[in-house]
Amino acid sequence: MSPVLSIWLDLCRVLAALAVFVGHGVGLEVAPLSAGIQWQRSADDAVTAFFIISGLVVAHTTRQRAHEGLRSYVLARSSRLYSVALPAILFAYVVDNIGMRIDVSQYVPTWQYPRPWLFIPLHLAFLGETWLGAFQPFSIAPYWSLSYEAWYYAFFGAIFFLKGRIRLAVAGLIFLCMGPRIWLLMPIWWVGVWLYPRVGRWQLPAWGARLMMLASVAGYAAFVMLRWQKLLDQASKDMYGMFSRVLHVQFYSGSTVHALSDYAMALLFTVFLVGAAHSRIGITGGLARVIRGAAARTFTFYLLHFTLFTFALALGWHRVTYAHFAGITLGVLLITWLYAKVGEGQRRGFERVIDRCLPGRRRA
Repeated sequence: MSPVLSIWLDLCRVLAALAVFVGHGVGLEVAPLSAGIQWQRSADDAVTAFFIISGLVVAHTTRQRAHEGLRSYVLARSSRLYSVALPAILFAYVVDNIGMRIDVSQYVPTWQYPRPWLFIPLHLAFLGETWLGAFQPFSIAPYWSLSYEAWYYAFFGAIFFLKGRIRLAVAGLIFLCMGPRIWLLMPIWWVGVWLYPRVGRWQLPAWGARLMMLASVAGYAAFVMLRWQKLLDQASKDMYGMFSRVLHVQFYSGSTVHALSDYAMALLFTVFLVGAAHSRIGITGGLARVIRGAAARTFTFYLLHFTLFTFALALGWHRVTYAHFAGITLGVLLITWLYAKVGEGQRRGFERVIDRCLPGRRRA
């Protein structure tokens, strides 16, 4: 992967995380009312970008370390997931219980809290978006995408490392376990996988690549302003209704709210990434270090902010001023940075623990 594309991926990750943050702030009505409801919808578009980046990065790192085998892949992917998932779930459980003492109405429904012994392991197995239904751990609404990614990681690992009938059997079993909600967005994650070996081979002039970047941004603006997004959102709902009629079972979309719009967003973002890879617009020096540092903590920021927004509502912070929201943002950034030190910052420690738990030969 070229340094130019790498830094653009990090920048996109940071911007997508901020878009999700503002979108959820608007949706929960913590942010000022005048911020605009489109931010709430754009938060979902940002997750589409996350999926493509994830598929591309996983394809890259796996091919670079393919000689280390399946065990190394399992360690890398599971440590990536659990170094953020476990700390985030524990954080939410503690903070939510404090918040419920202040204003329990912000934590409806509360059916998971009395049985953490059941639901924490369930969510650590990433079963909350499978056939069991669509529900997230406590107040961590963004956790849904983590559940999707965990199954995509497993499926990709089986396809990449296993051979013959074993590959077919294991990959088929994983696919069946996912369930229809995770199936619907799987092609978006695989766009990143498909893009990885190709983007470096394509030859584009710098001016053409930059034009692609501008065209994708303009295309997204037109997609929203001309209401094409709303049309595809409605078409997605109609499609889910068709599923229910054909299957004679009510199809609940869960977190897969508007798959058709997500496919359009995936196309636009792919065009942007291809352009960025060949644009020759590099980001270096101090700015690059800031971007990479921020990107390294986006996962924790992404998972914790919804819990902190819910706590803010429990404190009575509803439709605050812009100055107040800026203060909340700084507070979330600080808490994220500190808490990431016991999560993402300790990923190698998580990897060593998982290594000891896995059967077979341990890594040296």
